[in-house]
Amino acid sequence: MAYEMAVDRLTYQAQLQNSTTYTACELRGVILIACSILLGLVQATFITNDTSTLKSSYEFIIVGGGTRRSGCRESPVCQSYCLGVERGSDQMNNDLLNDPFTTFGTPSACRFNMDAPPQLGSNGTRLLQLTHGSCLGGGSSINAMMGSRPTFAGMQAVEALGNPGWGWNDFLPFMQKSETFHPPNAEQRADGADYFAAVHGFDGPVGVSFATPFVAPAMQAAGVNTSEIIYGLSLSPDLGNGFSGGHVAHYYEHIHFNETLQADRRSSSAWSYLYPQSQQRAGLTVLTDHLVDVVLTKAGSHGNITATGIRVQPSAGGQSLSFNVTREVVVSAGALYSPSILQRSGIGNATFLKSLGITPVLDLPGVGSNFQDQILLSNVSYPLSPSANTTNVTAGDKTLLGVVVAHATATNAFGPNGTDIIQAGLLNSSADFTLSVGGIVNEEAFSTIAAITANAYRIDHPIIELFYTPGSEVLEVWSQSILPLSRGTVRINTTDPTADPIVNTHFLTVDADMQIAIRMARGVAQAALTPPFSDLLTPDALAQSNVPGPDATDDQVRDWVLATYTPGVHFISSNSMMPKALGGVVSPELLVYGTTNIRVADASIVPLSVFPHPTLGLYGVAEKAAHMILQTAANT
Repeated sequence: MAYEMAVDRLTYQAQLQNSTTYTACELRGVILIACSILLGLVQATFITNDTSTLKSSYEFIIVGGGTRRSGCRESPVCQSYCLGVERGSDQMNNDLLNDPFTTFGTPSACRFNMDAPPQLGSNGTRLLQLTHGSCLGGGSSINAMMGSRPTFAGMQAVEALGNPGWGWNDFLPFMQKSETFHPPNAEQRADGADYFAAVHGFDGPVGVSFATPFVAPAMQAAGVNTSEIIYGLSLSPDLGNGFSGGHVAHYYEHIHFNETLQADRRSSSAWSYLYPQSQQRAGLTVLTDHLVDVVLTKAGSHGNITATGIRVQPSAGGQSLSFNVTREVVVSAGALYSPSILQRSGIGNATFLKSLGITPVLDLPGVGSNFQDQILLSNVSYPLSPSANTTNVTAGDKTLLGVVVAHATATNAFGPNGTDIIQAGLLNSSADFTLSVGGIVNEEAFSTIAAITANAYRIDHPIIELFYTPGSEVLEVWSQSILPLSRGTVRINTTDPTADPIVNTHFLTVDADMQIAIRMARGVAQAALTPPFSDLLTPDALAQSNVPGPDATDDQVRDWVLATYTPGVHFISSNSMMPKALGGVVSPELLVYGTTNIRVADASIVPLSVFPHPTLGLYGVAEKAAHMILQTAANT
């Protein structure tokens, strides 16, 4: 398998290097989470939190209004009416969200937290909070906007897990379709910005660009050079070209320059697919401030079940009501809430559902299993040298997170035998704990995932991400895991739809993940000691940070990691797209196994954590879902 992937990769790289121009195919904008057919007459989309004026029946119902929205668009197939239901509010004019330079983590009407059960810590356990977005735009309204994409090796791994049509070559066009990439101008290029035109789109809804102007060009240049030294990386013009492993680059963001305001703005899914005049759709109604309790079903043909509608209630509590559906229900409430809705609807592990008094309509043990999140080593701030206190280093009041990003492979992080070390660690990992907590449904799933992950690393999939953020008094160096093997669960513990699910990430419960985390910490420390980045810091910056130094033992570094790691907040895979026998929930067509018209189209379907930062990749998922729905509608 690894050999076949390597040959395919080399063939693609050769084609990419020989490509000098990019011709966009017909770009029609993405679905609004899965309503992809609409009235040809373009009028205003109707956004409301009042149910009294709504129809009782719709052709398509979309559960959720976050990042994985899909743009209802013109089609000769039929005259469609689509209802989207969002548990959060409409924050269209909230400048805390729309301004990309709002300090990351600032509280807002869209930012919510839930408590995870106790996680592994240095003194036994730790209590961690899981942040999520709840408004139109979801996580894309509160995230760090880092313009990350999956890699060739990562998408080949997704395809190898039983998902034909999801490899890099098939998936790239859907990412391109979602994007309007703004090439760097002469000033940005002089500061180091670059791109690879052949992999980008130039006529889609999502604005992607470098900051105007660069936020901290001197710090960014130092971060690039130091990363090259720490890990032996080479500078890439564009980490979005599918081959980011072994490279470092200046990062673009999903932001755009607003000519009217003469300022950069966040390209959230709401401001990309819902609010702009070009995206107004007469057949689309979006109901905010309401949550979906259950998907209503009936027995269908050949033992399958068919969705007949949904039951909703106000998010603040109140009277429930139902809406009927004539075509499809698309569940897109995100990796935390989509499995919860399925479980309340009687779709999931039958034994578990019965324990809550829920009558199972479909026994599907994988619902809520295989859940993944990356870890961050994010509490690292290095004091700025007074001599370096210039805007070119600090960015003034225009700070963005992760403006330089390095992607180290196993060889970069562990040395010449790195891929062998990691492969042995993955293939020799025990499934016992993960199986005991329900993170996987059987040992075959664990061993299959471990082997496919090892193959991806052997090709060139990055194993560690290191990134740099400017600041007025400190410079931050964070590190993130990318493809963890630890698995958790998303489970409801009540039938009350207003209650958050129990989300147990089980961070760092596989030894191979801890091995990688120790190397992450070593890289973070090395950045403070390696010129030219270290030249921007005070001489005692590493000691001030409390990060273990180069003389610390692995056990000491491990203790520091366990005491300081935080969630990556890149939740995926709680309704995995993989074979049902391995715990899969949806087919490669995103249909829930055993149903005729229920799809899932959000982060919960991505079976491996191959999106270092998910948003741009998830727009590709939304585009691909739209394509599938259009194909089905054309044939029915």
